[in-house]
Amino acid sequence: MTNFNLLILFTFVDFFVLFLAYKLFGKKGLHVFIVISVIAANIQVNKGVAYDIAGFHIVATLGNVMFGGIFTANDLLNEKYGRQEARKAVLKSIFFGLSFVLLMFISTLFKSLNDDFYNDINNSLNLFFSINGGALKAVIIGNLVYLVSQLFDVLIYSKIKNFSSDIKWLWLRNTGSTLISQILDTTLITYGFAFAGIIPMEYVFEVIISTLVIKYIIALINAPLFYILAFTKPRES
Repeated sequence: MTNFNLLILFTFVDFFVLFLAYKLFGKKGLHVFIVISVIAANIQVNKGVAYDIAGFHIVATLGNVMFGGIFTANDLLNEKYGRQEARKAVLKSIFFGLSFVLLMFISTLFKSLNDDFYNDINNSLNLFFSINGGALKAVIIGNLVYLVSQLFDVLIYSKIKNFSSDIKWLWLRNTGSTLISQILDTTLITYGFAFAGIIPMEYVFEVIISTLVIKYIIALINAPLFYILAFTKPRES
């Protein structure tokens, strides 16, 4: 199976998990989904992958699917429960995301047993969460950019909803806010990684364009699926 086919499959699996979280647990399920997705995305973003799409070779990071699901979940909170509830979910996910990073960082300070099995695990933890691990910078930058872009998305969604609150314009609220916010998110994260020395500065424009292509594909897949969520009645509120 190609990476692009896996991307499509991953997007639908992520949506299905989001659907179950909302159907079974309602608003609380959306909050938990967003928290877990932020943690997972900030780890996955350290894995680079390549997609062959319509003859084009596109390089991007793996965390895009999870971030796409976060935008969808937050838009659903905004749609169903209002702007303040969506903002609350963003702040919660930042708190728990950074708390996770802090706790994992402390774990890297312990000396591990001198054993091949434990050394492999320790090296992996150090790569992601130690001060000297380059991935830690990516996780911290990712969380800060996520905070800005998600609060911006909440604002844009609310503004669009003010003049298009009818259900027939649901696609405009969801897709419009996501596509606009993704430009901010992608630009900030790419320049943040470049200034931190994670990616070369000369690749910034290429990375922004390729990442936006992937994010927009995910957003367009999620757009019709958003109607399913909007008409879903959760068991718990």
